Order: sequence, then structure tokens, then C-alpha cells
Amino acid sequence: MNKDTYDMKALMIALGAALLPGLALAQEAPRGVSIPSGDAAMSARLLQGVGEGARPAVVLFNGFPAGPNIPRIATDLQKAGYTVLLPQYRGTGASGGAISLQHSREDGAAAVAWLKTDPASGVDATKIGVIGVSYGGWVALQTAAADHSVRCAVALVPADMGVIGARWGADADYRAAWKTDLDSFAAEPETTRFGPDGVDGFMNAITRDAATSGLAQRAADLADRPIFVAGGRKDPAAPFTDHYAPLVEALRVAKAPFAALEFDGGHNPSEASAAAQSFIERTCFGR
Repeated sequence: MNKDTYDMKALMIALGAALLPGLALAQEAPRGVSIPSGDAAMSARLLQGVGEGARPAVVLFNGFPAGPNIPRIATDLQKAGYTVLLPQYRGTGASGGAISLQHSREDGAAAVAWLKTDPASGVDATKIGVIGVSYGGWVALQTAAADHSVRCAVALVPADMGVIGARWGADADYRAAWKTDLDSFAAEPETTRFGPDGVDGFMNAITRDAATSGLAQRAADLADRPIFVAGGRKDPAAPFTDHYAPLVEALRVAKAPFAALEFDGGHNPSEASAAAQSFIERTCFGR
């Protein structure tokens, strides 16, 4: 077995290379906010969109764990007039609680709800979209599928946790390789916290719920608004034929108004970030 094929850290820590560029004078510096979610609070940063009045907004879900880096697409969107919220999932970084798929679903809903209802957000509550990378791509699409007020969704190299959970249940070597990487995260509790049942409990829950966690199964729930999906043909972490292709086919069958970008690289969202931003600006809010 080539462990690089199963490199979970490459899968989960996406967008890390595109760090915060120098902010233009017209852009406000990011500010920290706290967002209630379930049994704890998420730490998040808010980048206020340039311009007067209530701004359209995008929740940006990073890879797992969602660290402190601010990807370039976030500041580019801010400069273009979009407010961007970057939450850290419960159980990661400065957020409270423990990480789980169910908690991440709840975190996505909580982030959208905070933008809609908290005066500190300063956004137009009728113009909220989501974008995610890798694990965050799964969170973004699940969030949109559960909330039809979300105007659009963008998923860059999405990691389909239903596909991953099913393979954990069928392939002992694949599961073992992931467990090694997850154990390394658990050894740094300031980065990731898995709760009382530890890594095994986290993995067992994902395996158990694999049949209901797949992205292709949610295509019908995404078919009423614009969707953008990008995948790399040489992606070793979220293989193209297992993660991207079934989702795109399901969106086609559901007659969703989607755009799909295939690129020749691997698990690198920067290869699709310009197209994603263009999609948001042209399609999401009817601007």
C-alpha cells in the first residue's frame, strides 16, 4: 500500500498555501467573532465586504482542521464587496466542543444563522452563499442542501465523507492509514479534539452513517440554486472518479443549475479559485 495515496493531511488541510495577502486600505482587517453552535461556541473571523450598506456574504469552510490561515480567495472576495465568514469547526483550533460529522453539519447551519441574525455581521440576510474546500466542500454542500435560503454553493476538491466512510468499512488498510493520521491530530489537542470516544468513535460514526452522508444523495436538495464543483483529475486524496464524478453526475440527473470544472492537477483548490470567485460574482446573487 502506498500511504501517500491515503494521505489524510493532504486531504484535510487544503487552502493552507494561499495565506492572507496584504490588505488594501479600503479593506477592514479581519475581526474575531464567537458563534454559538450546539453545546459550544465556534471561533470565527469576519472580513467585512468593501462598500456601503448591507453586503452579500459567503461562509467559507476550510479543510480539516480549520486552522487560522485566511485563504487569498477570502480577501479577494472581501475586496470585491462580499463579507466573508471563516468559522473553525467545533473541536478544532480555538473553538469549543468536539469534532464530528453531525457537529460540522450543525456548525454550517449555525454560521449561516449567525450571518442572518446578528447585527454585527452587517450583511444582507437574503444574499448568503457558501464555499468550501476538501472537508469544507462537504460541509458547504451539506449546509446548502439543508437550508434552501442559501443562494449558492461552491465546492472545491470536495471530500465526500460518505464515500470515505463506506471505504473505511470495506478496506482495513485504508482505514488504518487514515487512523494513523487522525491519531496524529489527536496528539495535538490544541488543534483537534475528538471527544470522549476518541478517533475510533469519530471513525465508527462516519462508517455507520456513510449511506446517508454522501454528497450525490443530496443532489435533489441542491437543484434549486446555482452550484459550482471543481475537481482535479489527478487528485490522490479525494480521487476524481470516487468523489467528483458521482457528484457531478447526480447534479446532472437532478437537473441542477450547476457548473463543473475539471482540472489536470491534484488536491489543490488554488487551481480553481479564480473560476470559483467568478462564479460567485456572476451567478450567486443576481448582481
